[in-house]
Amino acid sequence: MEKIFVNSPRFFIFSIILITLAHFVRILRWSLFISVYEQPKTQNLIRSLSLGYFVSLLLPFKLGDLIRAWLSGKKMKNGGALGFSTVIIDRYLDILVVGIIFCVFLASGKGNDIVRASLVFYIGLSSCILAVSILCLLFKKYVKRGTKLFASIFAPSIELKILKFSWALILNFKDIATKINKIKLLLSTVLMWALYVCSYYFFAEFISSHDTVYSWMDMFISLFARDSIQTSGYSLTSLFNNTSFFYVAYMVIQFAILLAISFIHFQNVKNSNAQNHSQLNLLPHTNNEERLRFLELYFSDKNRQFIKNYLRINQNILIIRDFSAGSNATTMLCMNEKGNFFRKYAFGSDGDKLYEQVLWLKKFSNVLPLPKIIQEEKDQDFCYYDMEAPSNAVGLFEYSHSSPFESSWKLLKSTLEVLEKNLYIQNRRGADLETIEKYIESKVEKNIVKILNGKYIKPLLKYDEILINGKSYRNLKSYFPMLSKENLLAVFRNDEYSEIHGDLTIENIICTRGKDGSDGFYIIDPNTGNLHDSPNLDYGKMLQSIGGGYEFLMKTQNVEVDGNRVNFIFTKSEVYTKLHARLDEYMDSHFTPERVRSIYYHSVIHWLRLMPYKIDRNGIRSVLFYAGLLMVLDDVEKRFREGVHLNGKE
Repeated sequence: MEKIFVNSPRFFIFSIILITLAHFVRILRWSLFISVYEQPKTQNLIRSLSLGYFVSLLLPFKLGDLIRAWLSGKKMKNGGALGFSTVIIDRYLDILVVGIIFCVFLASGKGNDIVRASLVFYIGLSSCILAVSILCLLFKKYVKRGTKLFASIFAPSIELKILKFSWALILNFKDIATKINKIKLLLSTVLMWALYVCSYYFFAEFISSHDTVYSWMDMFISLFARDSIQTSGYSLTSLFNNTSFFYVAYMVIQFAILLAISFIHFQNVKNSNAQNHSQLNLLPHTNNEERLRFLELYFSDKNRQFIKNYLRINQNILIIRDFSAGSNATTMLCMNEKGNFFRKYAFGSDGDKLYEQVLWLKKFSNVLPLPKIIQEEKDQDFCYYDMEAPSNAVGLFEYSHSSPFESSWKLLKSTLEVLEKNLYIQNRRGADLETIEKYIESKVEKNIVKILNGKYIKPLLKYDEILINGKSYRNLKSYFPMLSKENLLAVFRNDEYSEIHGDLTIENIICTRGKDGSDGFYIIDPNTGNLHDSPNLDYGKMLQSIGGGYEFLMKTQNVEVDGNRVNFIFTKSEVYTKLHARLDEYMDSHFTPERVRSIYYHSVIHWLRLMPYKIDRNGIRSVLFYAGLLMVLDDVEKRFREGVHLNGKE
């Protein structure tokens, strides 16, 4: 029967319109994958798709998909790893659908050798991908460790790229499987391929003639047969004989239309998938060193529960900087679409302790200048809370090294006076012997045992003296009489208890500048686990900072140990020296000699309490803090030696 619309231009136009619409649906489906992590940029996706398909027209093995992934990833918040991993998933779904269509061909009796070979190929390819996925899941521990081992061969920058791509692929499959709208995924896939098939139908009708009938199935087979993968789109023109010009036009025009549309400004409407779920980050860190450390931990397959909880808390934010210090809680400067904020979190029993901090901040928010808690969450596995991060806020450490000294001392003094006036008056009571004994046992004796067994400290203990940067200091054992229970009971017997902050370091005082130019402050990070709740602990913490130079030790990275010689670059600033002297004057004028003595002894105990964290976490750098402990012990022992007054003079 003669065809009425043979070679009708309308068929060609319809085929172009339909395949362009199919590409748009593909972009919508691609957006579903991306929207789990960030708001898709329509222009970027259209342009990447059009240029990628155009490259595949010229080059074999679908190399245009690499261009599509690379170009799209350049404009994504999460980078190329997200671009490549989402394109891989997009193509994996195509393999499944094409295999199903070839199966339909065979079942309908339209099969030939090419169809059968292609069906076997796509079923085999799908099965291989599925089998590899299952094997990776079953043996994920070895896959992770193998990936980490392979990546470690290369320089850190390349190692990071390999681990980040592997991480993105794993996370994409997991998050897309659990978070994406399955109905939308199914409908978009069905609609996309229906439009493709309709486009192939109209183009086949267009190029058919009286002598040669070319069906949409012939078109589909020519585009997706097993051998077509290793052939460029342009090479397929030989299959269309004298109509090859129209095939080239069919391929080029659709890409040209997409490319032209990509220059139109689109108002990116939030995907409902993004509305139902907080958008995630492949990696919450912005610092590459922190990213690499996290990925190395993940691919070492250790502490899975930590990784799970860590991502549950932090995957919908960006981590700008880690401000963590000496505790098991982590403090980070973060950002999201609403702005910057500080997040503090901890896991397990440390999470329970952190929640006590949340309760403390709420309890005293009306009597002290404290940070505003934006949000919080407490679970059996973790606790976190977010604090405001005002743009005009800076820690007292930085403030004191960039502002006039008198301004710095004024803020420090104001902090102490506010605590004395509003906090230390609450729940006041005398110290009791039983609590002091428990304090000494848990905070002194147990920590000394930990120090004596420290891997990098133990070799130093055989010496009577340690040479720290060329100066001789007595070793820890010589201070045992000073740190004995009997002596400490005598020092602390007159302490008074009250509500306290518990961790009053210089970095936990945040300075702000008002619109009128006046400077203010607020206090962060209280510690409720002190047992011996004396205000003297707060003053001792401040001495740990400005007297012992703790913040400068934290900034010291390298230490050399040779026998009893410990050398490192350590320069305590003149500002710290002046603040220490001014604090001494303040305490001498406001407190009894017995209280000043107690404060200095508490500063020693703070160093003892610090050491276990450093031994567990800092390796050989724990020797730095051991040296700091010895220097503080030397200072306190000399300061309160019999016959010496509190100011150190005879």
